[in-house]
Amino acid sequence: MKKSVLLATVLIFGLGMGSCSKCYTCEAPVEITTSSGTTTEYQEADFCTASPQELESKEADGYKCTNA
Repeated sequence: MKKSVLLATVLIFGLGMGSCSKCYTCEAPVEITTSSGTTTEYQEADFCTASPQELESKEADGYKCTNA
């Protein structure tokens, strides 16, 4: 009985690890306009997801993401 419970636990844990999220460091340019002109700075954010669509959406919003 103990072997069955252990095997079930290992299988569930192993299957759960198949959809782990990956973390990225994303940055996007932000233009700042002042009386002396316009400068560009970069906004940085850490982002974790298991969905490729979420990453594509972030990049479509102007972020450039690299593996963290």
